[in-house]
Amino acid sequence: MIAKPLLDVEIPELPLYDRGKVRDVFTVGDDLLSVATDRVFAFDRVYPGGIPGKGCVLTACTLWTFGLARDLAENYVVSSRVEDFPPALASRAGVLAGRSLLVRKVDPIRIECVVRGFLYGQAWKLYRGGEYFWGLTPPEGLLEASELPEPIFTPARKVRSGEDENITFSELEALLGEEKAAKMRDVSLALYRRLRAEWAKRGFIIADTKFEFGEREGKVILINEAGTPDSSRFWRISDYRPGADQDPWDRDLLEDYLRRRKWSPAAPPIPISPAIRRRLAERFQSLASLL
Repeated sequence: MIAKPLLDVEIPELPLYDRGKVRDVFTVGDDLLSVATDRVFAFDRVYPGGIPGKGCVLTACTLWTFGLARDLAENYVVSSRVEDFPPALASRAGVLAGRSLLVRKVDPIRIECVVRGFLYGQAWKLYRGGEYFWGLTPPEGLLEASELPEPIFTPARKVRSGEDENITFSELEALLGEEKAAKMRDVSLALYRRLRAEWAKRGFIIADTKFEFGEREGKVILINEAGTPDSSRFWRISDYRPGADQDPWDRDLLEDYLRRRKWSPAAPPIPISPAIRRRLAERFQSLASLL
């Protein structure tokens, strides 16, 4: 029996600030309460159903990753302890505990800061087709899932609905200025390398990941999520085989399932099998247990 996932959070005493693909965000005075639900998304669209406990996994991974970045960049978290939340929320502790963050309001920078250490997914498709590659010149002769000589920074402009727009670093500099663009790139690359090293100790490869930043009082700070199986590709080192599809321990598991069933994002949703939901829940929980 699969536990019931938490798909929507309702807190009538707090104004709803935003509802994203996964997070429901509420206004708390001058701050925000960000609650990670158990919603899932595929191909940038929220998909019906959910994965029990997913929001708690995302929150745990994010806090751990923010800790790794403590000397690289500030983050927007005020507290993850329900005891520190406003007293009016005490009655909701059972729902909020483990999946909620009290955070500062920031001005979000609408850029996905993607770092890739392996040639997979969208990067593999572009490489194989000899198409645009973020203004970079990758080495020839690589296989699918090959490790790149060095991690690469591949930013994208965030689009609220639809696919994000890939941009070069020069285009990022034109959008944000050289100093801010360099800060986001350098923090992203440094934090990715730390994630790679820490997860390697735990038997996993982080093939690629993304970070998001905001601005507050003139500082560029980490926001939203980081180092989660929603924002990163996780492969078990013992299963890694270049030149083939990899066995995912992240949300690719759902997208691969939908591809095998020839599902298109333009078509009505199809049911997620209980076996896939169970495997996703187990793998997400397994990753969180290693932190």
